[in-house]
Amino acid sequence: MKTNVCFVESSFNFNGTENDLIQSFYSAALLVSKMNSEYVTFTASSDFHEFVATELYCSGKFIEIGALTSAIYDGGMSKVKIYDNFNSNDVLSCASKKVPVHEDCWLSLYSSSNEAQVAPKQCRIINSENDLVSYCSEVLIKNPVNHNEYAKIFPLIYRNILFLNNTNTGETYDSIRKLNGGYQNYICGITSCLIFMNGYQVIPNDWVNNIANLNTALEFPVTPEGTGSNQRQIGELKRDFLINDIEYKNINCEYHYKLERIDGANGKGTYYFNRIYFGFFNRIKCQNPQIAIAHIGEHL
Repeated sequence: MKTNVCFVESSFNFNGTENDLIQSFYSAALLVSKMNSEYVTFTASSDFHEFVATELYCSGKFIEIGALTSAIYDGGMSKVKIYDNFNSNDVLSCASKKVPVHEDCWLSLYSSSNEAQVAPKQCRIINSENDLVSYCSEVLIKNPVNHNEYAKIFPLIYRNILFLNNTNTGETYDSIRKLNGGYQNYICGITSCLIFMNGYQVIPNDWVNNIANLNTALEFPVTPEGTGSNQRQIGELKRDFLINDIEYKNINCEYHYKLERIDGANGKGTYYFNRIYFGFFNRIKCQNPQIAIAHIGEHL
């Protein structure tokens, strides 16, 4: 099951200023450009563009028609598909259901303002990347897939995290099938960790405070390599990341999130030695440091 973000008549405020409207479409376009994938799609209701055209050319509200037209139809917005025979009311009706499925996608509604009332409260409203990441995670939790699909989907949702997938060496972060206790029992724990990491602003060159912040925020412990490091070979937890066809060698990925218990255990039951190993990547000039995940699976 995939995730879809729908643009409907009420997604944008055509009663505000031209500059505000232009900026709201540019913000939407950036979201589409960043998140559009085989798992996350963006669609407009069948009546959306007719409504937009009427507002632009018949309402007499706007002067900068050229700038508005570019913001609405160019760039990321050009990637938005159009539903056939599925108008704004149809979208709202479907999105209001407990299971809001249409054409094998869970629907959500886009709103350019987090204050606008674009739909009934039970609808999932997407105003930002954080909203969309959380919604995609919800859809993933409620629609289980096999471990190979999880491994493919995670990088499509959590776009601010680097996931090890080095085709030169064959190294990959994916050991999900090896999670002790059954991988399907950890999806809430994994996604909650990835949601937070995806939105976390890494402090440059300060692993101590980064680990402390992650440890405070997450359910299970986040730690550097402990006493076991004495038994490891030098560089055993370093990995080579391939990013935009450039290989960055020896990224230290000793830090780990301890997936100690299955979802819903509330600190009780069997203790498991599962780990998410990661590091902090900061080797691209003028780019903010990122969390780089080297392994999701069994204890290494």
